[in-house]
Formats: sequence, structure tokens, C-alpha cells
Amino acid sequence: MKPFCRDTWVEVDLDAIRANVETFRRHLPRQTGIMAVVKADGYGHGAVQAGREALAGGADSLAVAMLDEALVLRKAGIEAPLLVLGYTPLDSLAEAVRWDIQLTAYHPEWVQSAHAQLAERKPASKPLEIHLKVDTGMGRIGTQSIPELLAMADRLNTSAVLRWKGIFTHFACADEEDTTHVQSQHDCFQEMLQALTAAGYELPQVHCCNSAAAIRFPEWGYDTIRLGISLYGLYPSPYLKERQDVSLVPALQLKTRISHVKRAAKPFTVSYGATYTASPGEVVASLPIGYADGFSRSLSNRGFALHNGRRVAIIGRVCMDQTMLRIDEGNASVGDEVILYGRQGEEEISLDEVAALLGTINYEIPCMLNYRIPRVYRKNREIVDYAHALAGKR
Repeated sequence: MKPFCRDTWVEVDLDAIRANVETFRRHLPRQTGIMAVVKADGYGHGAVQAGREALAGGADSLAVAMLDEALVLRKAGIEAPLLVLGYTPLDSLAEAVRWDIQLTAYHPEWVQSAHAQLAERKPASKPLEIHLKVDTGMGRIGTQSIPELLAMADRLNTSAVLRWKGIFTHFACADEEDTTHVQSQHDCFQEMLQALTAAGYELPQVHCCNSAAAIRFPEWGYDTIRLGISLYGLYPSPYLKERQDVSLVPALQLKTRISHVKRAAKPFTVSYGATYTASPGEVVASLPIGYADGFSRSLSNRGFALHNGRRVAIIGRVCMDQTMLRIDEGNASVGDEVILYGRQGEEEISLDEVAALLGTINYEIPCMLNYRIPRVYRKNREIVDYAHALAGKR
């Protein structure tokens, strides 16, 4: 008996995640580590399961966007080094210390306040490990000032309750053919590092490469890279996919089963707004998935699915909980498996294809798939785990 009731699920190939880590392990300099980024619930794949598999495959540490995401991993029993890449409010420092989670800092006032707050605790707590973030051209969080950077480094080096663990930046255009911007950012990052060493500081863990930069500039690996989108078998851009510097294996498929079939004896309209009319003889199949699951309404009358190894069109408007298909060839029956994202036979609907159809990037497509959809995990083609928020299992 399956551990959830719904006939719609995300299937994640853990072997693919491991293979992608191993691919980068071969692509990078031997001394460069891999920090697997599992924010946004592992880009929709499941943070706990993806994190565990990445670590088993050779990653050294994990990263998330916010402290709440880090706590999920710790409470699931993951003990590897864990970095929060974004902002953490000062009133959450005690939780970070309690669960041994590294935080990002980028402003002297925050660092000073963190020092003062933790120094007042009795008994003295273990040091909170900090990575300094520098903004070299992304324009988001991060200091752009060398004096600010030196001030933060000084506070960290002299604090008994804070420990300087790392320094990093993030690239804005590493996935583009024109390397002008990313080269400029890397030059700026090196200037920041040189300013620290000139001031007498010993550099901690240094990292700057996201997936795109790690693919394109493995020599910039420093101490570790942050492997995000490519951990899941997706290329950061069509350009890098075309280059084929590395070979990646997509880990995710979105599957469902037909819930109803009807053949038009006479013309009838399909779904809200009556935007599609089925002609006599057409077969219309309903699926139990809709935009409330993160399957975009913008695929209405535009997208495709796979049934019996063939492409079939999405017809009518995608509803909150249901989607309709036109079956042009072969028989269709209740219970037939349908692939919305992934491969069936020789046909494939890739996340890149769906992203292009929606005018977005492949990152967004799996991230939209929400808590209503169970996740099923496979290794060696066998189901080894599942997660379903509605059933109370992560």
C-alpha cells in the first residue's frame, strides 16, 4: 500500500543527485570542497533527502537561505557543517549557536551587536561561526567597503563568542557567454582578499563559485564551491547546457494518473472560460493536479504531457486542482500514468522546455511544486523513502 492517497507525485532519483556531485568532484581541483545548496526545500526536491545524498556522494557541507531551513536539517539528524547564506535576525542567534549553524554577516553593526549579545550569555556559549559576505557586483546583501570588511574581520578575530569561518561572494552573470561582468566580480573579490592579507589577517574558508562559475571556472574553486541548481541535474543557463563542460543527470519527474476519460459524442467546451472546444471523437482525460500544486495556469492550452510515450496537449485552462489533456492516439484509461515533467519512453518534457514556455528559468519550475504533492525517492530504481507534508512526514 502506498503511503499517500493521491495519484500525483514528484519522483526524485537520488542516484542522479549523487552522480551530479561526483561529476563536479571530478571537474574541480582536488583540494576544492563542495557545499551542496539545499535551500527552498532542495529546489523542490526535498532538502533532507537531497542533502543526505549529496553528503554521501562527496559534498562536505550544506547551505540554505534562512535559519528556519537549517533547523529542519538539524532536526532531521544531519550533522554536517551548515551555512545560512542570507540574513539572520539578531534575536535568532541563540538558536544558531544551539544547533551549531554557521551564519552570514555583512555589516559591522550586526557583527558588533552579535558579539555583545552572545558575550552577555551565562555560561559562556560556544562560538558562533560566521562567514563574511562581500558584494562584488550582485547588488544584494554584502559589504562593498574594504574598511567595513576589515572592521568585521577585526571584531571576529578578537571575539571569544564569534569565530571567523569563511568569506564569500556571489556572481550575477557567471552563466552568460560574455564573461566581462563575472571577471570583474572575481577581480574585485581578489582585491578584497588581498586587502585582508595585507592587513595581516589569515584567510578562513574562501568560496565564490555557484554552479555556473564552477562549471565555467573550476580554477576559481578556492576552498569550496556552492553547488545549487546543478546538484539536481539542471544547467544554470541554455548557454552552459550547450557547452557541455559537464554532463548532468536530471533528478526530478512530476507524475500523475488519469482520473477520468470522456470521448466527445458532440462538441463540448473544456474548463473555465470555455477556451477550448472538444470536437466529436476527441478523447479528453482529466488529471488530479492544478495550479494550487504549483503546476502553472500559464500552461493552459499551451503545455504538453506524456502518455504512453507520446506527447499530448494540455487543453482548456489549468484549474486549481485539475488539468485536462487531449489524447490523440491510442487508448486512455483511468489510472494510466502521465508524465508532466520528465521522460517516458523516447519522449521527454524537460524543466528547461517548461521554463522556456513560461518565460522563466528552470530554477523556478521545481521550486513551484508545493507541499500538496508527495515526494517519492528512488535508489537503484527502488523506492527507498517518501515525504508528504499533508501526511505529516518530511
